[in-house]
Amino acid sequence: MTQSWRRAAIVIIAAAGLIVPGSAAAHDPDLNHPDSSASGTQHSQNMKLLANVERSAVATQSDLAFDGNLAYAGNYHGFRVIDVSDPEAPEVVTDFQCHGAQGDVSVYQGLLFQSVDAPQNHGGCDSTNATASTPGMFEGVRIFDVSDPANPRRLASVNTDCGSHTNTLVPDPANNRVLIYVSSYPIGGSALGPNCMRAEDGGGHSKISIIDVPLDDPASATVSPYHLDEDTQWATYLGSYTFRACHDISVFTEINRAAAACMSEAQIWDISDPANPEFLWRYDNPVVKPENIDLFHSSSFSWDGEVVAFGDESGGGGAARCTDPNDDQGRVWFLDLATGEELASYKVPRAVETTCTMHNFNFIPRRDGGKVLVSSSYTAGTTVVDVDKLIAGASEADAEVGFYQPGGGNAWSSYWYNGFIYANDIQRGVDIFLLSDNARAGARKLPYMNPQTQERVIN
Repeated sequence: MTQSWRRAAIVIIAAAGLIVPGSAAAHDPDLNHPDSSASGTQHSQNMKLLANVERSAVATQSDLAFDGNLAYAGNYHGFRVIDVSDPEAPEVVTDFQCHGAQGDVSVYQGLLFQSVDAPQNHGGCDSTNATASTPGMFEGVRIFDVSDPANPRRLASVNTDCGSHTNTLVPDPANNRVLIYVSSYPIGGSALGPNCMRAEDGGGHSKISIIDVPLDDPASATVSPYHLDEDTQWATYLGSYTFRACHDISVFTEINRAAAACMSEAQIWDISDPANPEFLWRYDNPVVKPENIDLFHSSSFSWDGEVVAFGDESGGGGAARCTDPNDDQGRVWFLDLATGEELASYKVPRAVETTCTMHNFNFIPRRDGGKVLVSSSYTAGTTVVDVDKLIAGASEADAEVGFYQPGGGNAWSSYWYNGFIYANDIQRGVDIFLLSDNARAGARKLPYMNPQTQERVIN
């Protein structure tokens, strides 16, 4: 869902040079395309840029969530609500300023949850960056009423240990509540809050925070810890910070599973009791090495519940990890959910010399159970891959369905939602793409979508 260990103070260097096309899906650029004049733009003929909603301020654009015809686009200064009823003419409903990296967003029944992963001098929207020792400091999750999307109202600011790098929404309608799984970790001196590495938590953080939000009184939300399995690997990053923590979590509520990207390893949890996850098994790939600044970053389930994908954000979102399309850095790894067997892996099948690694992704919800993944990859843009072909033995180039790589772009999040692909680009803002390919055949429409929250099996 997000920039990894590099926190708000890290400068993201945008790409400026030409990107070399190289996959079978690259084909010839459509010279009549509205963005084809941008320096370095490359794309497959079946991917068309319908619209771009430029960022409104010089702030890193981060994750996305969707509700009906509205897209919620997070950034380091707040979030934007964009009406995408007409994908060729999207309209900004509100550009809501509420300071605090990193701005991951989730939405549910008129509520919005915003992650804040940089200490603030208070919990309000006019806060400024502070140190962890600042009296009254805030770092965690803000809760908003967005039932009137044009006029969001902050309801609460919930402190969580080590802040909130990402948040994952877990609906619990039987108890008239939602749970928010908060992933966070202690990197950077200014981020080490007063409760970030307590001995009673096992040291090195070693947990996620779970926020219990009553839907009839969101401001009364409470927080409890879920301690990671005691055999979870320790990781040392930047040569000094040793900890155990998760970067991002995806859940599939109908099958009672969570996929946790826990930095040095990936884990599957049973969430039959969502307030008390239970560790089931781990995936430890030896090519994902903390000493190389490799880290398990994101996860997603196929909609039939058969395959789970874990992404490695090699280089932490600030390195060129696609210079060799054939190496093992910065890939998405596909596993059999029932057995943990490694089935295939993928990264963009062309050399990219600027910041690149696979980042945030989801599967197209096809009725026939076909597994097609949409993913961002920083300066390599947005790519679409037929995972079934990969599993059957096809090369990355042959399995790639299409891609769009805007010149000067830096895609943080790319997701399929109701017939279109949406990318929140660090530099460009929100791009909306049309994919014209059989890979999208039979895709279901959803009433809303948080990309890290899947609720019903589709097959």
